[in-house]
Amino acid sequence: MKMAHEIAVIPGDLNGITVTEATLKIVEALGPKLKKEINHTTFKYDAEYFIENNITELGDKELGELKKYDQIFLGAIGNPNVIKPGILEIGILLKIRQAFDQYVNLRPIALPEGVPSVIVGKGSDEINFEICRENSEGLYVDEGHVENEGTDEEVAYQVMRCSYRGVKRLAEYAKERAKLRNKKGGPKVHFVFKTNVLLHASSPWNRVMKELKEEGEVQVEYMHVDNFGMQMIIRPEQFDVVITENMFGDIMTDIGAVIQGGIGTAVSGNINPTGEFPGMFEPLHGTAPDRWFNEKGEKDEELIQTVKCEAATLSYSMMLEQIGEVEAAALLKEAALNNIRNPNYKTMKLNDLVDAAINYIKSKC
Repeated sequence: MKMAHEIAVIPGDLNGITVTEATLKIVEALGPKLKKEINHTTFKYDAEYFIENNITELGDKELGELKKYDQIFLGAIGNPNVIKPGILEIGILLKIRQAFDQYVNLRPIALPEGVPSVIVGKGSDEINFEICRENSEGLYVDEGHVENEGTDEEVAYQVMRCSYRGVKRLAEYAKERAKLRNKKGGPKVHFVFKTNVLLHASSPWNRVMKELKEEGEVQVEYMHVDNFGMQMIIRPEQFDVVITENMFGDIMTDIGAVIQGGIGTAVSGNINPTGEFPGMFEPLHGTAPDRWFNEKGEKDEELIQTVKCEAATLSYSMMLEQIGEVEAAALLKEAALNNIRNPNYKTMKLNDLVDAAINYIKSKC
């Protein structure tokens, strides 16, 4: 049995580094609540690393290093001043998700109590569900081609690959999440797709949905993805656990981030439920270059102090829960939410937020 949790840390670029460093400072205060010590090992996989090594994706060397760890904590990636947008997203995020078979992207859509939502009349009781996004295939498999490029006859193709195995294992995970949540009215799983148009890609989704209904362990319902986007805003309380295709989930969870109080509370867990590979946990936000570079293009510490670290802290809390540190996870989450509930939150400096979270944790230990 391991004596400590081994965590790989990828701070990323710009304010990905900022929120990572802030979160790790806060985590140090959790010591008394941890079952086992946590060791962090930092990997500088960022825009500059890609340029220096002339690569467009992580290779066997980098993935082999990351595979040794229990989980991966990632800040945020992207530096448009150094590398073209999209390269790091595919070369780091998608590469890790697929190489480590992190086939579940778990996105809690939960409005914290005491935090206002943009939806009038909806509070934390109504906005409380989870989206399980299929994370290893769908439209993000990077399969396709362009014909007659640069001519008037140019045609581009992008493949949406959906497998029975991929949908089945996602549905099994969602079923267990719904049973664990035990939401009032009974566990429910919504299948979200576009079966009326994507006739071929929907085949395994329809098959698995039929099987899950026949099992009878949870309520099973279906909704077209466009209607789902509307229903999230109109009546979010109807949802418990939702499963959907990769790109659909990518888009819909951004709507979820808005209704749960903003991008500052939105987190993402890329999970391999078998435990064969590490998961990867990250905030939804990007690297915020406008809060790193001033008008002269120079790093500006005053701008950096306007960055909020709570989403990163909440994603670390999610990771703690995944490795069985439930008590520490709950305390870290509450420390972040305590900051967000502060009436002065929007104007508070980063250092003050870090100090407030540390003091909150220490008061509960």
